[in-house]
Amino acid sequence: MIKLTYVVMLILFACLNSGCSSAPEKQYRVTKYLDLANTWMARGDRKRQEEKLDLALSNYQTSYKYANMRNDLTLMGILHLKQATIHINQNRIEQASDSIDKAKALRQYEGADILLPIKSLEAKFEYVFGKASKAESIANELSATYKNDSEKHIYYRWLSWMYSGANSLDWAEADSDLKTLKQLKSTGTLDNIEIFSFVIYYNAKWRVQEQDARAVSAIEMALQHFSELELTNRIKDCYALAVQWYEANDDKNKAAYFSMRLKELSTNIPR
Repeated sequence: MIKLTYVVMLILFACLNSGCSSAPEKQYRVTKYLDLANTWMARGDRKRQEEKLDLALSNYQTSYKYANMRNDLTLMGILHLKQATIHINQNRIEQASDSIDKAKALRQYEGADILLPIKSLEAKFEYVFGKASKAESIANELSATYKNDSEKHIYYRWLSWMYSGANSLDWAEADSDLKTLKQLKSTGTLDNIEIFSFVIYYNAKWRVQEQDARAVSAIEMALQHFSELELTNRIKDCYALAVQWYEANDDKNKAAYFSMRLKELSTNIPR
């Protein structure tokens, strides 16, 4: 009887250590560090959109720690590039270059799949150093590369317009791009809301600059979008565009009103 009990206990112990393993181990994949890395990266993205750059950088560094612990090479490379973006925006060029070099090393020595994101950052780098035509060329190349990805295709086309500093735009093409992104958003298939944010803001900005007749509706559309995202800094930017428009069109009352709204928002943004 004692021998039988001993055999049963051995079987139970074997079960606990093999056949009865935890769910992630059964799937041969554990994602604890990946989940943490993605969570902190999303926080960093949000702070970057709010233009709270030091907080964004700190969150990206925390995300990188978990990506590194998981040895997720592509995510590590993306995080280096996101940190480089912050450094560029802070005019910390040496740190930005260092982050880009680290991303390139991950690709060169371990095959991280980040060639196109690196090119995107290189375009931004060229633009910062006054090489707008080179930046525009890279953006056009990326737009062509992503011809089968409508979001990125549109994004890099608009980025090339920004780099070019064009005095006039093809508004029919711009309207078509906006329609495409709106459709993706309405069907829940928009992958990156930041692309839509970029396009919708510059649509308003450029229409104001060119004194286009549809500038006011573009500002209103941008205001609605950024209000839904609760991006107060971008709401401020839209009110600044409204002030610019109404001042240029000699509507003093509306210019004064939107100046008041802009000032009101400026005093209410949390630090």
